[in-house]
Amino acid sequence: MKKILISFMICFMLVGITACGNRTVKKDIEVRFENSMFLGDSITEGFAINEILPRESVLAGAGATAGFIYEDIDKLVEQKPENIFIMLGSIDILMPVADPKELFRSDLTKLINKIKDELPDSNIYLQSITPVTEEALEQEHRYDRIEEYNKVLKRLTDELSVSYVDVGILAQKNPALYAEDGIHFKKEFYLLWLEKLSELM
Repeated sequence: MKKILISFMICFMLVGITACGNRTVKKDIEVRFENSMFLGDSITEGFAINEILPRESVLAGAGATAGFIYEDIDKLVEQKPENIFIMLGSIDILMPVADPKELFRSDLTKLINKIKDELPDSNIYLQSITPVTEEALEQEHRYDRIEEYNKVLKRLTDELSVSYVDVGILAQKNPALYAEDGIHFKKEFYLLWLEKLSELM
């Protein structure tokens, strides 16, 4: 009985230490990115869904494109963030228009120029579109154009004098962190993502 009680107490302490550790990591993340805003679609929204970043720091949602998110720019300006991290394109690729890539380039250029006009002191980071798994690609063949769109992003960073961040490398190195749909990611991926971004700040 005594051994059982001791074992129970040890397990209880370990759970408590882990929980405290997780709270410490979460607090550290919130402090490090407290003056940052994240713009994007449902992939970026994962920061809020997984409770890694506060909802007010994440201006993102399912179906968001460079054109659609332009309408919410006032919310971004109100926050006056020091750093703005943008990941868009996964939905833009799927837009049913004659030239979705040109529309993406045009809309994103308009978005960034507006941000620069309204928030001239903010640092803007354009993040690459993350790759999808082979299974996801079989379901939606238009995703095979992701690298084409990433080349557009790289050109825009030069033209508009903003920074480029390749998040796709993290996805390639951590295939086990994809969600079941092969497009989105598990919670652990977001922590690696923020670790990468923190190196830029």
